[in-house]
Amino acid sequence: MRQAATKPAPTALPLHATNAANEHHGEAGQAAIAAIRSMLGKSSAASQYDKLNQQQRAMILFAARLRPAKYINMPLLSLTLEEREAIRVAIIALLDLGKAFGCVPLSRDQFFPSRALKPVVSSQAAPVREREVNNDVDNELAAINRLAASLSADINEIEKH
Repeated sequence: MRQAATKPAPTALPLHATNAANEHHGEAGQAAIAAIRSMLGKSSAASQYDKLNQQQRAMILFAARLRPAKYINMPLLSLTLEEREAIRVAIIALLDLGKAFGCVPLSRDQFFPSRALKPVVSSQAAPVREREVNNDVDNELAAINRLAASLSADINEIEKH
């Protein structure tokens, strides 16, 4: 007599509202790869970092407060422990920043909203008023120029003595 094969009921895993960027939630395969990399003196983070282009590395180095000119071409594992820690913290901060903007539309109109155009009022009084304003501005500039010339002359007199 054959028994029907039944699948075990899936167990519910505890769900976290948000996982921190520095928490490792890998499976057994990832753990095995990490162990092999560890034996070889390498890490997946170092491998990923070393594959980044210079612009991406520069962003991380700026966030880590390390000078990109000095560190841009250096492999991660050649850095000191303090430098690697600064880079690790910077990557976590950048990942958290990415999460903050993950659900926000980033189209141009979100950063540069269109401005409402002001209606043009056609009036014959407008040109007259504009001439008056221009004359006032010209008179004020002339007064400022006279004052500046007077101050300059005073400074020259003081420097002579």
